[in-house]
Amino acid sequence: MEKDKAIVKALKSTQTPQISVDFQAHTMNKIFKLAEQKRKRAYFLHLCLISAASIGLIITAAFLLKDYLSFSFKLPEIQFTTSSISLFAFSFYIAALILILVGLDAYFRRKWLIKHQNSK
Repeated sequence: MEKDKAIVKALKSTQTPQISVDFQAHTMNKIFKLAEQKRKRAYFLHLCLISAASIGLIITAAFLLKDYLSFSFKLPEIQFTTSSISLFAFSFYIAALILILVGLDAYFRRKWLIKHQNSK
């Protein structure tokens, strides 16, 4: 009988402390964060590799055009007139307006989506 009590007492003293109640949730949050970081890292690596391959293809094409096909890369002289400058200014104005409107649309659409997701 004394041996049983001694064994029980020894086992109780060697047990690890109790873990917190939200241990599983906290661990899963860490796992999800690490998985998200891994996914972002892989996306960035793929983006860098695709960019490097694209730049390599462009450089190879330019080299082949210049050396093997005797293609000239000289740009023609451009003469600016008053009408071409005013047309350029108008085109730049329209492009700026479109860019601003698209940006505002994206901003308000995001705010609207957040508002409707929170209300559900």
